[in-house]
Amino acid sequence: MRYDALLCDADDTLFDFAAAEKNAFAEACAQTGFEATPAMLEQYSDINRALWQKLEQGEITQRVLRVRRFEQFLEAIGRRDSAQEMADRYAEALSRQSILLPGALEALRSWSALVPVVIVTNGISRIQHGRMDRSELRPYIRGMVVSEEVGTAKPDPRMIELGMQAAGVTDRSRVLMLGDSLSSDIAAAAHAHVDACWLNPEGKPNSRGLPVAYEIRSLGEVEALLKGGRNRDE
Repeated sequence: MRYDALLCDADDTLFDFAAAEKNAFAEACAQTGFEATPAMLEQYSDINRALWQKLEQGEITQRVLRVRRFEQFLEAIGRRDSAQEMADRYAEALSRQSILLPGALEALRSWSALVPVVIVTNGISRIQHGRMDRSELRPYIRGMVVSEEVGTAKPDPRMIELGMQAAGVTDRSRVLMLGDSLSSDIAAAAHAHVDACWLNPEGKPNSRGLPVAYEIRSLGEVEALLKGGRNRDE
């Protein structure tokens, strides 16, 4: 076996976050007293994405982020509803969304038969644990490292190091980090000096010039990497 542990991102790697976000946003809007539109969802998503980027850069805390995104959204659409209440409604709705990407369950089942799999995710504890506990993935993971619980977020290498502890592995050369985000997953792997596997189904360019041990188009390619059946430069 080439690796002794697999650290894996959650959203857009195993979970279909776009679908989950759409459902939770619609529910939160309805409970707040208005109907969500595609334009509203796009507006909220842009605000949310920008704030998560600030979190990755250490410019904002997760506690502030979870409400500020709704403060900015409600201000943008000209409503004076409570951002805190909308944030709470959204979090509750999102915690019930466990929509998987195609092939995620089968892939995780095969990985866990080979090595311990630990989820390393930037997210809100209530939401991430709620989604995982409701999903079919739960029996196949060794543990979870959630940014809100540990007080830091990817790309901080401490997220990787805590994942290694959860997996019971100390040798960095025997750890693989799998994720879809260059700015969080792949950068965290680089900072922690572990191999990175970039899930890049659309073939986007590596705009940050980060070291990537493997670039894959589908989750079905990961099992061979764990076993050492593919060279790093292939």
